[in-house]
Amino acid sequence: MKNLLEDFQPVSKAEWLAKMEKDLKGKPLSDLQWHISETVSTPPFYHPEDMSRPAPPLLKGRSSNEWAIGEYINVKAPEDAHTALMEGLNGGVEAPLFRLYQPIGEADIALLLSGVAPEMVALNFGEYYTNKAPEALFHTFANWLNKQKAPLKNIAGSIDFDPLLDWSEPPIQTLAQLMRNCIEKMPLFRPLQVNAKTFHGGPEQVVDELAMTLAKGNAYLNALEAEGINSQAANAHLQFGLAISKSYFVEIAKLRAFRLLWANILKGHGSIGQPFITAHFAHESQDDKVNTNIIRASTQAMSAVIGGIDRLYVLPSNHVTGEPDQPFGRRIARNVQHLLKMESHLHRVADPGAGSFLIEKLTAQLAEQAWARFQELDQQQAFGF
Repeated sequence: MKNLLEDFQPVSKAEWLAKMEKDLKGKPLSDLQWHISETVSTPPFYHPEDMSRPAPPLLKGRSSNEWAIGEYINVKAPEDAHTALMEGLNGGVEAPLFRLYQPIGEADIALLLSGVAPEMVALNFGEYYTNKAPEALFHTFANWLNKQKAPLKNIAGSIDFDPLLDWSEPPIQTLAQLMRNCIEKMPLFRPLQVNAKTFHGGPEQVVDELAMTLAKGNAYLNALEAEGINSQAANAHLQFGLAISKSYFVEIAKLRAFRLLWANILKGHGSIGQPFITAHFAHESQDDKVNTNIIRASTQAMSAVIGGIDRLYVLPSNHVTGEPDQPFGRRIARNVQHLLKMESHLHRVADPGAGSFLIEKLTAQLAEQAWARFQELDQQQAFGF
């Protein structure tokens, strides 16, 4: 078969620049720079000469870009939450996140998870009330698992336990004991989350967002090492909750940069590995046009997936109106992820953003600046215990 590209002569960067300067009729090319922040900007075009060699794809130690389809389940009445859960599971949800608005007991857990095979789905819990007690929640869940004779080594999931976020005196000993239990009995369960959603401020603050997330995660590794848990084990039971907003290319590059940076943090602790990232939509000021928000959900989900997240939560399109979630809205939110897998096949390519000059350059730029900022925060012990 004839190679059609042979009919076209390569064009140098200098030739492209000359052509653009002519078309701009004296207007400086620098006026077309995309200024993301005071320190981060991108040129209006890229050329192969800008990259001495292609950056290697970020494989994360795996051969695909598989992610788990998540869904929020609001638990105000266990019966209603169970109905929503079964609807979601039948619709393809793989990682429900139970948002608890009051403490629950073992009877509530039994009602909530009735008919669920816990080894077949990742079960995640977040406490959205005062006087949080993650240790009690974990033991309630573990007791239910034991009564179900569930294979604990196959139980995946998490607890949104971020000691530096919710406690004036971070209960690091409680966290360490939870992590020891998981290391011994539940190797796929993650009892610690670095909740970085509070650091999200849009593309203008993306460098600080990355640096603060790194600093907080590193502080946890240091604290857990002091409790006798090495960084390799801690990372296996840790997840990062990151917010995703509308700046499509910035969000892709942010996630890719974070994966590089966290691997560097682990290297500094004498370990190897990658971060486990859950992506959540940022609570932005959006209008109440449901169809517009469906489009926003699609592009935000796509940027998260191309960036390489491990679990994704897509908000129903009426979320910002304050109305209760409806089955149709939850179904459409789930189907956004199904389309990205079943029609776009983004789970089959290990690093979909690899090879894009814009994304590669922006990834490198964010990583370099965020690392410098992290070093400043680390010296200041911004998240010390």
